[in-house]
Amino acid sequence: MEAFEAELAKATNLGNRDLLGAVAIVIDNKGETELFLASAEMRNFLYRHAAGRQLLDTDSPPLDPDCTISLTSAGKFLTNIAALQLVERGILMLDEPISKHVPEIEKCLLVEKIDEKIRLRSPIRGVTLRDLLLNMSGMGTPDTYQERFGSEDRVPPLEFPDNAHPLVKSQFTHLVFEPGEGFEYGWSVYCVQLLVERVGDKDSFVQYIDHYIFSVLGMTASTYLPKLVPHVWKRRLQMVERKANASTTDGKACLMARDKDTYGLTCSVSDISRLFSDIMSPDCKLLQRQEHRDLLFTPQLTPGSHAHQSLLAETTNYGFLLPLEQDVSHKVSWALKPSPAINWTAAGVLIEEDNTIPGSGIPKGTVAFEGNPNIIWTMNREKGRMMLFVTQLLPGYDVKAHNLAVRFLYDAWKTFG
Repeated sequence: MEAFEAELAKATNLGNRDLLGAVAIVIDNKGETELFLASAEMRNFLYRHAAGRQLLDTDSPPLDPDCTISLTSAGKFLTNIAALQLVERGILMLDEPISKHVPEIEKCLLVEKIDEKIRLRSPIRGVTLRDLLLNMSGMGTPDTYQERFGSEDRVPPLEFPDNAHPLVKSQFTHLVFEPGEGFEYGWSVYCVQLLVERVGDKDSFVQYIDHYIFSVLGMTASTYLPKLVPHVWKRRLQMVERKANASTTDGKACLMARDKDTYGLTCSVSDISRLFSDIMSPDCKLLQRQEHRDLLFTPQLTPGSHAHQSLLAETTNYGFLLPLEQDVSHKVSWALKPSPAINWTAAGVLIEEDNTIPGSGIPKGTVAFEGNPNIIWTMNREKGRMMLFVTQLLPGYDVKAHNLAVRFLYDAWKTFG
């Protein structure tokens, strides 16, 4: 790992202003946690390396390898696990319409373009939890409207009363395909979050996660409200943005604080290890039933189906495992011909063949996902390995940060896989 560490040291050097800091880890799910008084040290790290500083302040200490990280989209699968816990308790069903618990979903209509005109109609069947977990509900984002229909404004907006839940008003969209008949990475996860909040036995989604996930695994430095938890906020790797700055004498870009973007699921590196170790373990505490654990690790889209073809057609769904080219859009950088052997799970993209991601060394059976501030994780249940590269740099798909993450993953799988 020496070459990677040398590259990371250069990128985090104060004079280069590429990254503030970054942490890279490899864990083995067979490791154990030993408790030492008030602290808990994970014994299942095969590799853990940190470089850079924790804060922009010039007197900031070196980055703590057990700092806290805002995971953004890289932690969305935790919401799916919470919903599957409610399935195991008999409160939710995977394949029944969710309208019983989220009646607002019935206002989400199917958008069709007929003779260049936009028409809305009711879908043939209702959206199910399984649809939501697998991005097969038909819900997208406003960007989806732009891509499919030429303009967000062409699709009539959803209308809800002023007292509707904030997630309903801000994150629900119309459907761009019949539920279960396509694939679109979008805002389905927010509907899952609302389900957990409404049918779990806690007052809020955050309280549910605290009780049924964080407490169960001893994740004491994890929260969805980092600014309100001092010991989590104090340990954070600061979120920053690299911007061109004409005032610098050398013409280099500078890093600017983006503390407002540190929100949502935020965990210490050790807590991240606890989480992934558990879900890869045959003695998983979070999910008791094998069929539900398998939803995170086995292919869920029928090969050749419209959903599977849609997954392959959008290179962003898997391309984050490939390096970026400077001054080339990520969709062009990541276009593979023929398409790789991949599928989808309730946790992320699934690699179905060895070497289907060229040069990566990532083995079949590996599940992977990413987060906006240039975070990537991969895990393989059969091999008991999880690799993670985290930094807190905006915007996403930064060439320098992303390619460091990819370099780490490739080297780590070849070294520890």
